[in-house]
Amino acid sequence: MTLFQAVDTVLIAPFRVLPNPEAAFYFGIVMLALGSAGLGQACKALVAFANRTRRKQEDGEAQRRSELSFQALQMQNKEAYLAQNHLAQEHYGNSLALAAGRGAALLWPGIIALAWLTIRFEGVPAPFLWASAGPVTVFFPPYIIALWAFSRINPSPSNPYAA
Repeated sequence: MTLFQAVDTVLIAPFRVLPNPEAAFYFGIVMLALGSAGLGQACKALVAFANRTRRKQEDGEAQRRSELSFQALQMQNKEAYLAQNHLAQEHYGNSLALAAGRGAALLWPGIIALAWLTIRFEGVPAPFLWASAGPVTVFFPPYIIALWAFSRINPSPSNPYAA
């Protein structure tokens, strides 16, 4: 059995729970959206935990360099201002890159789910919707709602460096 077949067996299971095919389709989509959002939240938390020391360091250094650039500006030292400002921007960019990593960790399971839906249900119209609506169209609303719900269940703490 290939990896795709093993993953396919697990992902198709919720689509076979209910006897009514239309209800089973929507139930499977909702379960896939919930699973993707949950896995994404777990991956995001893992990446945040792994990067928390580096993120704290980059944010602190960006703040320190920014303050030094303002001090140099007040002293009318343009060369020192430009140097410190450049370093502050560099550390701020590093901090943004770490945030992008958390965002990618949050979204990759949904992208994989969309790819699987496209492969598995290619050409199958979604029940009770317009003819061109497919599984991908049906997946987005519950996925977005699940991401929102998981963010409300486990909100980010006031301390951004906590896991």
